[in-house]
Amino acid sequence: MRYILPLLISILLIAGCSMTGKVVNSECELIENSADREDCYVKLAVSTLDKGYCRTIKDPMTADYCYEEIAVASEDFNICGLIESQYWLDICYKKVAQATLNSSLCYVLTSTADKDDCFETIAKTKLDYGLCREISAVFKSNNCISSIALDMLNVGVCRKISNKLAESVCIGKIAVRTKNKEICNEITIIQIKDNCLEKFS
Repeated sequence: MRYILPLLISILLIAGCSMTGKVVNSECELIENSADREDCYVKLAVSTLDKGYCRTIKDPMTADYCYEEIAVASEDFNICGLIESQYWLDICYKKVAQATLNSSLCYVLTSTADKDDCFETIAKTKLDYGLCREISAVFKSNNCISSIALDMLNVGVCRKISNKLAESVCIGKIAVRTKNKEICNEITIIQIKDNCLEKFS
């Protein structure tokens, strides 16, 4: 029995692990500057997707950044739950949401601007104008729908825009892009309709 304990200690030292779940790397530990040393651990954590390296980091914000980077790299939002600061927590959920196109994660963001950006990115990528309606800023929401309508060349999507002027401009652009004069006649604002028709004369 007297040989078992020293053997276990030796194994832990060789593996670079501790009972707290921290993972120590001999090359990183040789770095004297603390910021550079912790940056070394962040890079190791991301390259190996090993959260143990993040636990070795002493600075709380850097540790949170470490978890955020692993969550994004592995596309696993559950890792975001290990983050303590709200700042990095929001960034983590937003990045994972956009990377995985999981719009449900946008709802947990605390910043309205972050929520809007989150929904907009996913909506445009998925060509899902319904998600544009989750954007609180009306102008941005309408621009999101217009962008999708133009990508799809779909007049019906233009009609989902809440602002009639923006809707008419959207339809006019589709008419020009598809070189279809008849689409101009679907524009409700006379001035924009006439301008659209003139482009075919």
